[in-house]
Amino acid sequence: MSDAENQEGDLSGPADDSLVRWRAWPCASCRGSAKTPLAFLVSSFGSIPQIPLRDRNFQIDWQKKWEADRLLGWIKSCPHTQWTETRLPHFDTGSEHCVLLDRAAREVVKITLPGVYGDYYEIIDNQVTEFRSTPAEYLIRLHWWEELFSTAPAPLGMTESGQIVSRQPFIEGDPNPPQEQVDQFLLEAGAIAVRKSCWLWKKVDVDAEIEVWIGDARSDNFVLAEGMIIPIDIRIWGVPLKPTATGRRET
Repeated sequence: MSDAENQEGDLSGPADDSLVRWRAWPCASCRGSAKTPLAFLVSSFGSIPQIPLRDRNFQIDWQKKWEADRLLGWIKSCPHTQWTETRLPHFDTGSEHCVLLDRAAREVVKITLPGVYGDYYEIIDNQVTEFRSTPAEYLIRLHWWEELFSTAPAPLGMTESGQIVSRQPFIEGDPNPPQEQVDQFLLEAGAIAVRKSCWLWKKVDVDAEIEVWIGDARSDNFVLAEGMIIPIDIRIWGVPLKPTATGRRET
C-alpha cells in the first residue's frame, strides 16, 4: 500500500467526487449453501477447467479472470439486487485500491483497481518473491485480517469489471507510527518475524495446520490511535504447516 491509501486523521480534506457503479452479493435467499462469496468460490473450484500450462504469472492471471467471472455470474443470478451508483469524495488511489471517503458514516469505501487483488510473497532460493493474488485470495486475506485484528474491510460486492468493493471504518490518529511499536504489536499478537527487514511475519495456527503469513507490515500500513496500533492495510495469506516453511501459498 502506498502512503496515498493511508487514513490521515482529517475527514474534511478531499472535495472531488468519484462515482462507482457496483452490485451487492446475492441476497440470503439466493445464496443457498454458499453463505459468503469466498464459500461460493471454494464450492466452484471443482468445476474449474484445466488451466493452460504456461508460466506461473500467466496461470495466476487466468485464475483471476475465471474467479472474477464466477463471482459476477453469481451476483447477476440474484433477481433481488440491482446495480447501485455510489458517489463520494475521492480520497486517494494507492497500489491496490481507489479509496473514497464517506464522511457521514466515518468510513472509507475501497474499490480494487482493475485486475488487481493484492499480492503475496514466497521465499524462493532464499529471496522474497512477490506473486499476484486472485479474488479468492483477496477474500481470504480479509477473512484472516478480521480473525486476527478485527479491523478488516467488509466486502460488499463487485463492479461490472470485477473490482471488489468494500467498506472500512475511518481510523483517526497518527498514520505513521514508529516501526518499533508496530513490531511490538505483532509480537504481542502472537506473530514472529520471518524477514523483519522485509516486513514479513507469520503466525502459526496449529489447529488449522497452517501458518498465517503477514506481509507489508510497514508502519505506514498502521495507525496509532488512542495509544493502540491498528492495521489498516496489510497482506495476509495461508501457508501449509510444514517442518520447513517455504512460503508457498495454501492450496
